[in-house]
Amino acid sequence: MLILVVLVVVWIFLFAFGCQKKEEIETAQNVPGTPIETGKNQMPSNTGMEYPKEMLEAIQKSKDKISESAPVKKGHAPVVVPADVQKKWKAVVIEVANKQTKDQKDYVVDISQGFIIPNTKIRLNVVAFLPDFSMSAKGITSRSNELRNPAAKVVIYENGTKIFEGWLFQEFPTVHPFEHKVFAIKLKGQKSA
Repeated sequence: MLILVVLVVVWIFLFAFGCQKKEEIETAQNVPGTPIETGKNQMPSNTGMEYPKEMLEAIQKSKDKISESAPVKKGHAPVVVPADVQKKWKAVVIEVANKQTKDQKDYVVDISQGFIIPNTKIRLNVVAFLPDFSMSAKGITSRSNELRNPAAKVVIYENGTKIFEGWLFQEFPTVHPFEHKVFAIKLKGQKSA
């Protein structure tokens, strides 16, 4: 039962900031992760479902010690891109799929640059790229320069109006996906400098 409660708290915390929603979060579990096992990331129970490694690590750590969580203030978590990450990565590969025609095309978009999807009024700005996305109560950063949990923060506009701001996760494309009646946009890869 304790594992379920901790799982729910960690899940809410991990994904509340990923969407950059402005709702106030009263508390959030802030437990540093430790590796638990190699291989497939599965819940300890027989659910058969896969979960992010960071979530499993937090659950394992919480079994040993449950600490009081710190309140998280309303607003966006600060994003810190380490200098070595900025130097190594220059662009991301974005997959754009037209849901109506089933056409798919990949585009290389420079980090800190914008891109207009051809024949549309949709503009995508890549704000940041983190090869090893990590989130805590202090903010969002990359734990390393290795491609362990690649994510790109994007802002998408249609006709000049912001319609999406959030993180696209390469390994977890269905977590906080960009939702649009015609287009699906996913992080497919990255390009080093």
